[in-house]
Amino acid sequence: MTEAEFDYIIVGAGSAGCVLGNRLSASGRHRVLLLEAGEDDRWMWIKIPAGIAHILTGDRAIWRFQTEPDEKVGGRGIFWPRGRALGGSSAVNGMIWVRGDPLEYDHWESLGNPGWSLSGVLPYLKRMEQYAHGDPEFRGRNGPMFITRYKDHDPLSEGFIAASQQAGVPATTDYNGPRFEGVGYLQHNTRRGRRRHAADAYLHPAMKRANLAVESRALAQRIVFEGRKAVGLVYRKGTEERTVRARREVLLAAGSIQSPQLLELSGIGQRDVLQRAGVNVVHELPGVGENLRDHLHVRISFETRVPGTLNTILRNPFLKAKMGARWLFLGRGLMACSSATSMAIARSRPDLPRPDIKFQLHQLSMASSHYADNRKARNIADRMGLDTHSGFAIGTYVLRPESQGSVHIRDADASRHPEIRANYLSHEHDVRTMIAALRMIRKVASQPALAQHIVRETRPGPDAADDDALLDHVRKTGQTSYHPIGTCRMGNDPQAVVDASLRVHGVEGLRVCDASIMPTMVASNTNAPSIMIGEKASDLVLAAAGG
Repeated sequence: MTEAEFDYIIVGAGSAGCVLGNRLSASGRHRVLLLEAGEDDRWMWIKIPAGIAHILTGDRAIWRFQTEPDEKVGGRGIFWPRGRALGGSSAVNGMIWVRGDPLEYDHWESLGNPGWSLSGVLPYLKRMEQYAHGDPEFRGRNGPMFITRYKDHDPLSEGFIAASQQAGVPATTDYNGPRFEGVGYLQHNTRRGRRRHAADAYLHPAMKRANLAVESRALAQRIVFEGRKAVGLVYRKGTEERTVRARREVLLAAGSIQSPQLLELSGIGQRDVLQRAGVNVVHELPGVGENLRDHLHVRISFETRVPGTLNTILRNPFLKAKMGARWLFLGRGLMACSSATSMAIARSRPDLPRPDIKFQLHQLSMASSHYADNRKARNIADRMGLDTHSGFAIGTYVLRPESQGSVHIRDADASRHPEIRANYLSHEHDVRTMIAALRMIRKVASQPALAQHIVRETRPGPDAADDDALLDHVRKTGQTSYHPIGTCRMGNDPQAVVDASLRVHGVEGLRVCDASIMPTMVASNTNAPSIMIGEKASDLVLAAAGG
């Protein structure tokens, strides 16, 4: 394929972009170009779920973004990694498969986004997954994404699940079914203990098609416009700058940081931001880069009497070899997950109409901020900052945060990371709910089923008893949950960036098709909803082209 002209140009081979590449090329009628700044990385640590420790302490497959220092989190800038490989962040994440709160999708539609209610998105949630259990009215059986439920019922996981029930959280066997609330074992996008990311499921099977071109190590520079119609794209590969034309549409699937960045580099956004960066204004759209939300993740750590946590395993060559053999031959054990084995979707107060917090069990405890520090240490346990004693942590976040930040370019250089302001804890709702969530963790830990396994709370420790002390712990230790959304928000108001068909307001031939279009946090993890957005966007694009 030597012609520099395609029907569709897709920017970003991540969770949504891989879906678009597959679905738009499936009929053979459309010529599709998919650009990815990373590469088709077959690195073994991407395949191994526990390899996330190696991935996040390096830079081979990730962008190492950093938020601006913020006094609300102790003056810290926080490490925000995003995937840079075929598969995008689905190739480097924790593989926790959560489709979101069904009620939140209905809320999306109520905000002026027809077709995005649960009934509108459920066919896509089912179409994308292959899960052998659960209600077939809600779960997919034949999709490309293989989903498995964590199988190893160890003492800590069993104790956590039982203690959560003793604390008033109902049990669930499928939080991705009709009822979101409850405690149980996690589901992961894995197959036989190996990661199953979006490139595995969607892109690799499609790459043999003659009408699909995948260009890796290609960094998008700007969208080409004729008037207000997107007609192509400029990208850089090595030292060479190339221009390609789109006969139909340009589709941005670069994620919540880089999709708004590319819009602004192309002249779409707030006039003062563009002018300050030296970018000519093509169309003023004030919502670009705004409405940024993320889950602030905070953990309470414990020393445990249970000997087999990752703290001890990763410091013992024999135990590491045993864990590796179990994964290699059986596809099971702690190498088949990213340390989290079970979770609870719960209410911080019993009078609430629906759950507002998530907390999950991690079979390790960290002495330093996770994955951001100690990158040069030789031992993986030291690079991760693991405690030397056997330990575990229960991490939590507010399901639907109200705090909003922004992502904006600093200048016209596409290779320079944008300015990210997370603005965690800027809304009082998030502060109150986070403190309630930490108290809920302590309530669970005090229940007989889990208390029998605990030696002591190590972090923040029993001296952190009042709200001020707990909030201080949040400010000093809170980290990203890797769930940025909303920076190209969907809607029909003046601050919206795209409409319900994901078309960018005020221009033609341009859509955004990734997590940045989410108007609010769908609640819990964002990878599965991002893949769903790719599925629904594919149908919207094909419908506009007549199939």
